Amino acid sequence: MADSGKESKKGQRKVEKKLSKLRQNLKEKEEILHSDFPTLVLCVCNGGLDNSVTYSEILELFGGSEIKCDVIMIPQKSYCFVSYDSINMSEEACKRLNGSKLAPTESRKNEVILYTLFVKEVPKGISPSNVLPPGLILLTDIISDKYAAEIMESVNFDAEENSVSQQLKHRRVKHYGYEFKYSINNVDPDEPLNDRIPVIFKHLLEKLLEKKTIKFYPDQLTVNQYQPGQGIPPHVDTPSAFEDGLVSLSLGSQVVMEFRHPDGRHLSVLLPPRSALIMTGESRYTWSHGITPRKSDIVTLPNGRLTLIPRGVRTSFTFRKITGIKPTVQVSEQHTPNIPCDESTAVELEKLHVNKVYEEIADHFSGTRHTPWPNIVGFLNEQPDSSMLADIGCGNGKYLGINKTLYEVGSDRSFNLAQIVQSRNYQVYVGDVLAIPLRENMFDVCLCIAVIHHLSTEDRRQRAVAELLKILRVGGKALIYVWAMEQELNKVKSKYLKKNKNNESADTNTDDKNNATGYHGNTDVNSKAFELDNVTDCKENAEKTDEESNSDNVCNIGDKIDEVLNTDKENIDICDNEIEAGNSSENTNPNMSQKLHVHVNRTQFQQQDLLVPWQLKNGKSSKTRNENTFHRFYHVFTKGELETLCIKAGNCRILKSYYDQGNWAVVLEKL
Repeated sequence: MADSGKESKKGQRKVEKKLSKLRQNLKEKEEILHSDFPTLVLCVCNGGLDNSVTYSEILELFGGSEIKCDVIMIPQKSYCFVSYDSINMSEEACKRLNGSKLAPTESRKNEVILYTLFVKEVPKGISPSNVLPPGLILLTDIISDKYAAEIMESVNFDAEENSVSQQLKHRRVKHYGYEFKYSINNVDPDEPLNDRIPVIFKHLLEKLLEKKTIKFYPDQLTVNQYQPGQGIPPHVDTPSAFEDGLVSLSLGSQVVMEFRHPDGRHLSVLLPPRSALIMTGESRYTWSHGITPRKSDIVTLPNGRLTLIPRGVRTSFTFRKITGIKPTVQVSEQHTPNIPCDESTAVELEKLHVNKVYEEIADHFSGTRHTPWPNIVGFLNEQPDSSMLADIGCGNGKYLGINKTLYEVGSDRSFNLAQIVQSRNYQVYVGDVLAIPLRENMFDVCLCIAVIHHLSTEDRRQRAVAELLKILRVGGKALIYVWAMEQELNKVKSKYLKKNKNNESADTNTDDKNNATGYHGNTDVNSKAFELDNVTDCKENAEKTDEESNSDNVCNIGDKIDEVLNTDKENIDICDNEIEAGNSSENTNPNMSQKLHVHVNRTQFQQQDLLVPWQLKNGKSSKTRNENTFHRFYHVFTKGELETLCIKAGNCRILKSYYDQGNWAVVLEKL
C-alpha cells in the first residue's frame, strides 16, 4: 500500500510538472492564459487535430451520454477546447481526465496523454475581439425579429425562379441581380438576371443609405446558407467587380468571422443574429475574411467568463454594387510552342504565356493570395528603419506594408494586378523586370519573388538579376525566389506535391508570383537553409542591355520616393519597355527544337522548361475545363542554378542561399 501511494504521488508530481511547462508554452506561443480557479472552458493539451485526435474522441471522453459539453477543434493545433454548462461539471472533468490516455489508432501510431487546465483567455483569432479591422462597421439588431422572419420566408432555395441557386460543397448559394461566377470570381455586367434584389430588402437598404453607411444602392445579392460546421475559406471579394462598401446581413445563428491582414494580424468578429457587417476601405480591400468550419464558437459572457456557443443554421445576405467592368475572356491555346531559341521567340512566348495570362486571371489569382511566407517576412523585418524597398513583380502587393517603417514602391508587369495594389493604397507602377525605370544605386532593399522563373532564356534571366542590382545602392540587399525543380528534398515532399487536389480552399492552383507552392504561411518546419561555402567576390558586372529605361509613365509615390523615379504621375501608367529582339547570334540552345510540354499539376517536374496550367473551377465537362485553363511558362531551377546565375550577373556576393518549400532563394549584397 505504501509503494502504491508513493507511485501515485510520483505520478501526480509528473503531471503537475508537465502542466507547468504547458501553461508557460501556451501563454508565450499561443496567447492562451490559464486560470487558477475553475472556469467553464477547459484547454485539453495534446487533444488536438495536430495529434490525430478526433472530435468524436474528445466529445465521448469529456461528455458521453450523461454530461453535456461542447468541443471546438482548432486546425493545425495540438490542443482543443471543451466547454460545460456549469463550473461543477468543468471542475469534475478537469480532475478526472487530467493525465488520461488515448490508445493508438490507425491514424495515430502512438499513445496520447491528455492534460487539462482551466482557461480564462484565448487568442484573438479564436475568441471575438473588441477591436475591428479599419473600415469595418458592425451594426447589431439592425432589423427586428419580425422583419427577419419575413425575409427568411421569402427565400426559397428550391423554388424555380429567375435567380440562380446552387449547392456548393460547403454551403447553399443563391444569386439575385447578377450571378457571381466562382469560376472567374467575377460577375458579367452584360448578363443580368431577370430576378433583381427582392423588394423586401428595400427598407433595410434605404436605412443604410440614409445613415450614409453605404454610398450606393446595391444591384447584386448573394445568399449563402451554412449548416453547423460549414464555413468559407479566407478571401477578398474581387476588387474590380464591386464598389467599396459590401453589406452582409446575418440571420439565424451567430458566427465568428475571421479577418487576416497581410502583415500577420488576425482578428475575429462575432456576428450576432440580425446584425449587418459593412466592409469599407482597408477591411474591404486589404484584409481577407473567412469562416472557419466548426460547430461552436468561443465567446465571452457578460461576467467575463468564456463559453462555447453551438452554431445553428445561418443565412447570410451579401449586398454589392457592381462596377460594370467586364471580366476578361480566357485565352484559348491551340498549340504548345517550342522552347525559345532566340530573343524574339522568347519575347513572344512570354507575352502570350506570362503577361497575357496574368492580365486575364488577375482578379481570380489575387483572390487566392493572402498570407505572406515567414522567411520573406523575416527578411523584411530585419531591414533598418526608413530603408527604401522596391518590390519588383509584387503581384497583388501582399509583401507591401509588412514592415511599416520602410518606404516602399511596388511594380508588376500586369496592369490589372497593379490596379489591385493601388486599390489597397500602396504605391505601384506597371513595369518590366528587364527594364526597371527607377534610378540606379538608390534602394536599400529589393524583393523579386517568383518572377525570374517566368523568363524563358538564361540570358533574359541573367539580365533581370542585373536590373535588380542596378537599382540597389552599394551594400543594398536583394531577396530572390524561384520555383525549384526539386519538389522533394531529404525525403520530404513540398506542400505543392502534398496538396490535396480536391481541397476546396481558395488556393487550388499551382505556383504563382506570390504563392509558388500553395504555401499558406504556417511555420515552415520543412524549410532547410544552407550557407554557401567559400563564396568569393563575383565577376565584373556583365554587359548590360542597350535598352535604356523609359523616363516616363511612373506613378507618384510620395516625397520620399520621388527622387528615385524618373518622373512623377498620379495614376498608374504602363512602363512597358519590352526589350525587342537583340542582335542575332549563333544558337547554342540544345532545346531549340523541343516542344514545351504541359505539366500535370501536383506531380514531380519532368523538365525545366514547361507550361503550368492555371485551372479556373467551372463546370464538369472536359470542354468547359479546357476553355477555363491557362498555360503559364516556367523555367524551374535546379540546385545551385540560381546562385550561378547571380554570379554571372556580377557586381554582387551571395550572403545566403536556401530551399523553402519547393523554392530556391538567395540573398544578394551589391558590391
